[in-house]
Amino acid sequence: MNTDALNRALAALRRHLLPFLFLLYVIAYLDRVNVSFAAVGVSRDLGLNSASYGFAAGIFFLGYVLFEIPSNLVLDRVGARRWISRILLSWGVVAALMAFMTTAAQFNGLRLLLGVAEAGFFPGIILYLSQWVPEAQRARTLAGFMLAIPVAGLLGGPVSAALLSIDGFWGLAGWRWLFLLEALPAIVLSVAVWRWLPNRPDQARWLKPDEAEALEEVLQKERAQSLASAGQVHGLGALWADRRLWLLSVLYLGIATSFYGFSFWIPRFVGDALGQSSPSPVLVNLLSAIPYGLAVVVMVLVGRAADRHADKRLFVAVPLAVAALALMVSLPAEGAVRLVLISIATAAAFSSLGPAWAMPLQFLGGRAAAGGIAAINSFGSIGGFLAPFVMGQMMLRPHGDSLALASLAGVLLVSALLALVANRRPQETEAC
Repeated sequence: MNTDALNRALAALRRHLLPFLFLLYVIAYLDRVNVSFAAVGVSRDLGLNSASYGFAAGIFFLGYVLFEIPSNLVLDRVGARRWISRILLSWGVVAALMAFMTTAAQFNGLRLLLGVAEAGFFPGIILYLSQWVPEAQRARTLAGFMLAIPVAGLLGGPVSAALLSIDGFWGLAGWRWLFLLEALPAIVLSVAVWRWLPNRPDQARWLKPDEAEALEEVLQKERAQSLASAGQVHGLGALWADRRLWLLSVLYLGIATSFYGFSFWIPRFVGDALGQSSPSPVLVNLLSAIPYGLAVVVMVLVGRAADRHADKRLFVAVPLAVAALALMVSLPAEGAVRLVLISIATAAAFSSLGPAWAMPLQFLGGRAAAGGIAAINSFGSIGGFLAPFVMGQMMLRPHGDSLALASLAGVLLVSALLALVANRRPQETEAC
C-alpha cells in the first residue's frame, strides 16, 4: 500500500469532503431545532403553552422514525448524491412553509412532515463516511462531522436573534422570517449536492488517481477483514438478532434524549438564569450560544482521544457520567452558576457522540450497516420526541425546570452505565 498516497487522500478528504458534509448537517440541525429560538413568538401567536409547544417540537421525530430505515436502504441502493440531494430539497420546502402557518394544527402537521422529509439524512451520512474513512480515523471524523450540532446552536443563537430582530418587516413577525430565511440554504445546497457530491473515491475530482487507489485499497482490506471476523454482521437477517444492535439503540436513545432536551430547552434555561420576568428573546438567544461553544472544544478533544483506543466504551461512559453529575449539582444553583453547570453538562453529553457512533461501525458491514445505523438512529430519535414533550409537561409544574434537569441527569447516568456493556460481543459478556 502506498502510505504517502493514503495520507494525501485522507488530507484531501478532510479539506474537501468533510467541510461540505459538516455544512449540510449544520443546516439540517438548525432547521430541526430553530423552533427553540422561535418558541416565544410561535407560542404567543399560535396560542401554545409549554406542553403543546413541546409536543409540536417533538412530533418531528415520529415522522423521522417511521421513514428512517427505508430511507437509508434506498440511499445504499441509489447512492448518496441522489438521495441526499432529494432530502435537502424536500426538507427545505417544508421548513419554508412553516413561515406561513397560522394554527397549532398546521404547526404540528408541518413538524411531522419535516421529520418525514429529513428521514435518512443523518444515518445516510454516517453510512457514507464509513465507506470513505478507515476505522482508525472514524471517531475523530464522526466527532468532527457532529460538531455541526453544537455549531448549529452556536451560530443559531446569534443568527436567530438577528432574524427575530426584524420583527414586523413587510408585515411578518420575526419568527416567520427566521423559518423562511433559514430554510433557503437547504434548497440551494440540494443543487450543490446533486452536482458535486461523489459517491465513491474514484469519482472525487479532488483525489489524484494514486490517492483514490490507496484509499480504496485500505477500505477494501478492512471490508475483507470484517467479512472474515466471526463477530461481524453483514446481513439484515443476522442484524436483528444481534444483541449489540439493541443495546446500542437503547444507549443512543438515552444520549439523544439528553442532547435534544438541551437543544430544545436551552433558551428556557438561559432565560431563567437571567432572573428576569420577561428577558429579551434576542439576549436569551445570544447567551444560548455559550453551552454550544464549550461543546465544540470538548467534542474535538474526546474524538481525538477515542481514536487512540480500539475500545470506545469509556469515551462514551465517562462524558455521560460527567454530564449527569453536572446537572445534579446544578439543581440547587441559580443564575450564572446554573448556566455554567448546564454548559458543562451540554458539552460532556455532546462529546460522547463521535465515539458512540464509531461503536456500531466496528461490527456492522454491508446492508447490515445501512439498516443498523438507521435502526439505532431511529430508536434514538424517539428521545427527540420524548425530551421536548415530557420536559414541557414537567415545566407546567412548580419547580418544573429542576424536575426536568433531574430527569435528564437520571437518563444520562443510566446511559453511562449502559455504554460500558453495549458493544461487548456475546462471548465476552458470558465471560464477565
